[in-house]
Amino acid sequence: MKKAAQSASPALAEAQDEDPRACPASMALGLIANKWSVKILYTLAHAPETLLRFREIQRRLAPITQRELTKHLRAFEEAGLVLRAVYPEVPPRVEYSLTPLGLSLCDTVNALSAWASQNGAQIQANRARFQEGRSAAEKTA
Repeated sequence: MKKAAQSASPALAEAQDEDPRACPASMALGLIANKWSVKILYTLAHAPETLLRFREIQRRLAPITQRELTKHLRAFEEAGLVLRAVYPEVPPRVEYSLTPLGLSLCDTVNALSAWASQNGAQIQANRARFQEGRSAAEKTA
């Protein structure tokens, strides 16, 4: 069957052999598909000032923990979405800002947010209907 897929579509066969973690869409979703990532991006994108210190981000996102915020900011920095600037002062001052790549992701997240706002009520209604049908089926079983 794999040979048939290869002869029909070499690109499809190649995609099936790839590591799913290397998929660009999977990598992008891995960055934002959690409780805090979108909130962090939003906080950095919509701050009146362009640079935010760690404690200011944490204050705006309370009750996020220091560990959780550090983990996400490091992942964003590694991916090139956030710029971390360290100033040689006592005590050291560290500020974070979005890079142009990070700002471009905000456009996509804003589009997803708009879609959710438009369709959220429909999704909730569908879930309620599904649960009602499931409960009725369990009662008859």
